[in-house]
Amino acid sequence: MQDWNGQVAVITGAASGIGAGLAQHALELGMVVYAADLDGTGLQSLGSSSGLHRSALDVTDAGQVDSLAARVFAEQGRVNLLFNNAGVLLDGKSWERRPEDWRWLLDVNVMGVVHGIRSFVPRMLAQESPGRVINTSSIGGLLGGWPYMAPYQGSKHMVTALTETLHQELLLENGEISAAVLCPGEVATGIWSSERQRPAEDHNQLGSDAERSLREAMVERVSAGQSPRDLAVEVFAGLAAGRFWLTPDTGLAEGLRGRTEGILAGAPPAPAFSD
Repeated sequence: MQDWNGQVAVITGAASGIGAGLAQHALELGMVVYAADLDGTGLQSLGSSSGLHRSALDVTDAGQVDSLAARVFAEQGRVNLLFNNAGVLLDGKSWERRPEDWRWLLDVNVMGVVHGIRSFVPRMLAQESPGRVINTSSIGGLLGGWPYMAPYQGSKHMVTALTETLHQELLLENGEISAAVLCPGEVATGIWSSERQRPAEDHNQLGSDAERSLREAMVERVSAGQSPRDLAVEVFAGLAAGRFWLTPDTGLAEGLRGRTEGILAGAPPAPAFSD
C-alpha cells in the first residue's frame, strides 16, 4: 500500500468541490498540503491541520502560479502530487457566448493547467523524489459533445489531450515524474454556479427553454452525485496503482465504445435527445 505520510501535495481549486475533497483526504493520509484558491473563505473551511498551507491563487495569472511553485519548493524542496484542479463551467448555445465568456473559461480550465505545468514540472524534474502531475478533466473531456456544453467540454477535451501529451513527454525524460488525468463523472460540487466568481453583469443569461431545462436537469443530477470525499478515496487508490486514467467505474465504457464505433463508421454524432 502506498504510504503518503509526509509527502507534499499542491491542489488548485481547493476551496470547494473536488479540490476540497482531495485536500481533506490528503491531510487525513498525513500529507503536507498546499491548498490554493481564489476563495479565501472556502480555504478556511478546510480546518486547521498542521500540515495545511493555504494560498490565495488566481490560476489564470502565470506569475501567481510561479510564485506558488517557488514558495513550495523553497519550503519543502519537492512536490509529490500536483493537482491542477481549478475549473469552472459555462453553458449555453455556442454561437451566443461572448468572446470574453469563452476567454474566461479557457483561461481557468486550460491555461490554469498550462501555468501549473510550466511552473512546477521543471522543478519537479529536478527534485530527488517521485512526483505525479494530475490534471482534472471530466468524462465530458472523453465523450462526444453535449448540447449547450461547448465551452466546458471543449476545454476539457483539451485538458485530456494535453495530459496525454505530457505523459509521453515525461516518459522521454526517463525520470520519476509522471502524469495522470482525472475524468470525474457526476460529483456533488458547486460547479454549475461557477459564475458566482464573476461580476453580475457578466453572468450568462440562457436564451431558450431548452437551455434552461437542460441546466436544471444537470444541476439536479450533479447535486445527487458522488461526494468529493468518496471521489478523493478513489483517486488516491488509482494513483497508488499507477493508473493514468482516473475515471468513474460505471457508464463510461459504453459511451466511449459508442462514440468510437461511430467515428470508425464515419457516422455523425447521434442526437443527444430523441422523441
